[in-house]
Amino acid sequence: MVVLNKAAGMVVHPAAGNWDGTVVNALAYYLPRSPHGAGELVNEDITAELEGLNANREGMDGEIVAFRPGIVHRLDKGTTGILIVAKTRPSLTALSASFANRQVRKTYLAITVGNPGKRVVINKPIGRHPIHRQRMRVVPDPTQKNSSGKSTEDKGNYKPGRRALSYVDTLAFDGKLSLVHVRIETGRTHQIRVHLQDRHTPVYGDELYGIAEWNNRLSKSYQISRPLLHAHQLEINHPVSGKKMVFIAPMAEDMTRIGDLVWPQGRTEQPAFFGSLEEGN
Repeated sequence: MVVLNKAAGMVVHPAAGNWDGTVVNALAYYLPRSPHGAGELVNEDITAELEGLNANREGMDGEIVAFRPGIVHRLDKGTTGILIVAKTRPSLTALSASFANRQVRKTYLAITVGNPGKRVVINKPIGRHPIHRQRMRVVPDPTQKNSSGKSTEDKGNYKPGRRALSYVDTLAFDGKLSLVHVRIETGRTHQIRVHLQDRHTPVYGDELYGIAEWNNRLSKSYQISRPLLHAHQLEINHPVSGKKMVFIAPMAEDMTRIGDLVWPQGRTEQPAFFGSLEEGN
């Protein structure tokens, strides 16, 4: 398997609108030249297929086919941090099972607007937004009623969300922004971003779920135009040996700049957040 520290602005696999510059494209170039071997899933044989990808490739359901050899989990385009890719078919099967069976421990760091609180458990289902289809949302309980005594949801069109569980802990708060530690037990699309928005403490810089005024300030003052969310640590059993492995990636430079402002003592108290990439046991 390959473990990497994904950069901001990089899509994981080719799909409509993002055929080039993805993690899969990068691996297709790198792995055949790697001294550790190319593996079975990402190698020179797929180069021609990558080059031939276009928006006319459709699946049976009419949706664009995504080309994702070896991909067992994803990070959003703007999110940085730890990403694991399988190199062989047995590893793909084993790693996929680990993620599906929730045997992987994933922890993130985020800069939020406001203070989400200490040792917060957010257990709220997530589903696609009924109007804004590119967005997700916390799905309201259809039995809840508003101040007028009416249900907050149209029961006729109600679609239950999928279970989503996040553990949130504020590490530092400067009165406006927080550096937050988040562990997710489930891996729903945009889970952390949606849960923090629902708590009224959105991820700083998040154009989908954040606060436009704050996002504009981040862009103008620091030239940062992405959600400040980072996949910091991932614990998983090796797909062949079964040995427990812990991978840690420090925050990206842009997020570190804001983290220094929010938590001046952070480099001393939690050097792994600000330090260099390392692997431990």
